[in-house]
Amino acid sequence: MYVTAWDQLPEVEGLPNNFRRAAAGREMGVNHIRWVHPTELPPHTHEDAEQAIVMLSGEIAFTIDGTDMTLRAGDVAIVPRGAVHGGHSIDGEAAFVEVFAPLRLENLVGFLGGPSMPNQEDPA
Repeated sequence: MYVTAWDQLPEVEGLPNNFRRAAAGREMGVNHIRWVHPTELPPHTHEDAEQAIVMLSGEIAFTIDGTDMTLRAGDVAIVPRGAVHGGHSIDGEAAFVEVFAPLRLENLVGFLGGPSMPNQEDPA
C-alpha cells in the first residue's frame, strides 16, 4: 500500500496553464489536473489506455469523439481507449482527477519516452 497527499507530489506544467501531479500503482495511474484559464488541450487519443475524468471544481469544455459537453464539479466522464478527445478552460481555474487504466508511464515525472499528445502551437 502507498499513501501520499497531492501537495507532496511535484506539479508539472505539461501544456501552458495545464498542471499535473501524478501517482501510479502497478496497473493504473491517477493524476490531479489543474487548468488555469486560458488553457487548451489539443485533440488527441490514447491507444494504450481508457481514461476517467472526475471533476472536483470549476468547469471545462470537453469533446469526446465529436460530442461537445461542459464538465462541472461532480461530473464523471469516461474516455474510451482510442477516442479522440480534447478541451479548453472556460474561466478561472478548474481541477479534476484523471484515472488511466492501464498505467500510462508518460504521465510520470522523469519519463524518457515521447508524449502521445501533439505539440501545441506557440501562440506568440
